[in-house]
This record gives sequence, C-alpha cells and structure tokens, in this order.
Amino acid sequence: MMKYRSIALSVPFTRLKFFMEELGLTPSELAALAPYKKLFAEKGREFADYFYGIFMDIRDTRKLMEQLENPQALKNDWANWFETVFTPDIDEDFMAYQWRIGIRHVEVNLDQPYSNLGFAMVRKFCDQLIESDVPQAGQAKVSSVVGKILDFCLLTETTAYIEATSRCDVEIIGGIADRIRNPITVIGGNLKRIQKSLDIKDPSYCVVEDIIAQSSRCAAMVADIKTYVDMFQKDAYAVSIYLPELIKGALGELASKIEAAKVEIETGLDPQTGFIEADLSDIKVAFYQVLENAIEASADSPKPKVVITSEPYRAPDNAVKVTIFNTGIPVRVEDADRMFALFYSTKPGSSGLGLPIARLAIRKSFGRITIEPAAEGTRLMMVLPKG
Repeated sequence: MMKYRSIALSVPFTRLKFFMEELGLTPSELAALAPYKKLFAEKGREFADYFYGIFMDIRDTRKLMEQLENPQALKNDWANWFETVFTPDIDEDFMAYQWRIGIRHVEVNLDQPYSNLGFAMVRKFCDQLIESDVPQAGQAKVSSVVGKILDFCLLTETTAYIEATSRCDVEIIGGIADRIRNPITVIGGNLKRIQKSLDIKDPSYCVVEDIIAQSSRCAAMVADIKTYVDMFQKDAYAVSIYLPELIKGALGELASKIEAAKVEIETGLDPQTGFIEADLSDIKVAFYQVLENAIEASADSPKPKVVITSEPYRAPDNAVKVTIFNTGIPVRVEDADRMFALFYSTKPGSSGLGLPIARLAIRKSFGRITIEPAAEGTRLMMVLPKG
C-alpha cells in the first residue's frame, strides 16, 4: 500500500468534504463497497498493465513514458494508486493523497485533459471488473459507489491542479514585479534629479518629464501587480461589514484625486442592505478600484456624475446588489467581459488591473461583478452575500 505524503500546498478539507456531501459519499454508500474491497485491491497490477497499454498508444504520453529510466516504477505507482482508491476509508489522509496527485501533475507538466482521459479509462476498467466479478444483484449499487469515488478523486485532483497552476502563474508575475520595482524607483528618482538641473526652457526638460511620467506609470503598474498577487495568495476571512461605512471610506481615499473634484457623487442605499459579508481588506480594495474607475470614467463627461445604489437581491434577501453608475462613455457590449481581463484597459496610462483586482476580491467572498452599457453611461453591478 502506498504511504501518504504531506504536501506544501494547503489541502482545502472543508471544500473537499463539501464535494463528498454533494456526491452522496455517505458511510452507508461506502459500506456497499466493503465486501468487494479485496476484489479491487487484488486487481492493482492488472489495472497498471491495462493503463500503461492505453497511454503507450497515445503519441504525446508515449514520449513522456519512453523517457523514464524505470517504466516499472510508474506501473507500481498506478497499481498502488488503484489499490489505495478502493481499500481505505475516505478520510483526510485520503483527501491529502489525492490532492498531492493533482499537484504532482503540475510538477511533471501533465496536461489536465490526459488526466481526465485517464479517469475515463479507470471507469471502463472498473465497469468490466464489476460486470465479470460482482454478482448481478449488486452490480448497480457497486457501480454507483465506484462512480462516486472516482468523481470525488477527479474533482480533488482537478481542483489541486487548477490551484497549483494558478499559483505558479501568479508567483511568476509577482517575482517579475519584485525584480523590476527597485530599478524603476531608482530610475524615477535619478530622472527627477536630472530634471531639476535643467532649465525649463531646455528641450531636454520635456523629454525627461515624459520619461518620468512613463516611469511613474510603470511603478503604479508594479504596485497593482503586487496588490493582485498578495490578494490571490491570501486566504479570505469573511466578516460582517457595514456597507455605508465601506463606501464612505473608499470615497474618502479618492477625494484627493484631481478627477474626484469634478464629479458629483450621489448615493441611494437601501436600509435593508446595511451589511455585507466579505473579507474586509479585500473588499476595501475592491470598492476603491470600482469607484476610482467610475470617477475617472465620468470626469470628462459633460455632466460628470457617479450614482451608488444598493438593494436586496433575491428572496429571502440573502444577498446585496450594489450598483455604481457613471456618466462616462458607455462601455461597448463586446468589451464588457474584457474589462475584467488582466492588463486590458481603454484608458491611456492605466495598468489594466483595477477591475481584475476588484473581481478577484469579490469572487473570493463568493460574490460576482458585471458591467454593462446604460443610458448615458455605464453601470457596474456587484452581488455580495448579506451580512
């Protein structure tokens, strides 16, 4: 039997237990498989040979396996995996083991579609085994339980794969930002010293000023990247938050911006939506970003205005909908989804990270955010759990 191994990436046991509940993997269900555990455990080697043959017939996976110094070790791993899936109880140790497999697929650069194909082949092997070795009266029940176990394993491994891949990408982005932050700061500081030594009528003065502006833009983008990376890597901790104070705080921080002085701010919050539930630090950043975006978008319009409203969302009022309308140029329908893509922006000088940061914060608190054109402007909507 393969021994379990602890892993560096935290295992989300609460989420995995939720998967089990939704799949109906109850003790009584697992009890139906108990009489056949030995049957499955004894088929580990046979399964490994079957599995090996399938992947040797696929060009891409065959290339991977042909590079192995000891193909038998891979067969042993597969045999042990099969025995491990069907013999122990599904406890936290088992969950951690399946989670680690998903992480390992990222480490060896195995594309997720091949993992999905592998599970399809496992099901096929199990169906054949049940048909040939399980009494007909019990086949339907055993097949149902085996299917649920394999569904759980696939969900666990896929979730681990996605999380590990995302974290790798974010860590790369964060590493790049850290590497260039100091050089940008040094360049900007030196340019300002050079500019001070120049006469304002000197043609070089404007050139240096333009370079300083571009350097400042890069510095702001690095800061936004750092915000995104930190938020992505931090676990969310939901608390009850008073919505009016949250909005007041964000507007207070934005008051010093040049654009804010031009824009009329109007609020109309429903008293029934006093509290939302979210991670406090994340949601503060989210509201700052969406309000900054609205203020900047409306600042150059003939009637610069931002309207913030709230209302209960869905009976029995278990969510809050916050709408932020601005009188800027309406977003195009075809651009609405792209507004939340990393680095996409319609504003010169923008980092293209404000709305992606807001979406990340809101998603972490189990909310959602959308944007759409409206009469004489643009409407952004956030739906968040009620506090």
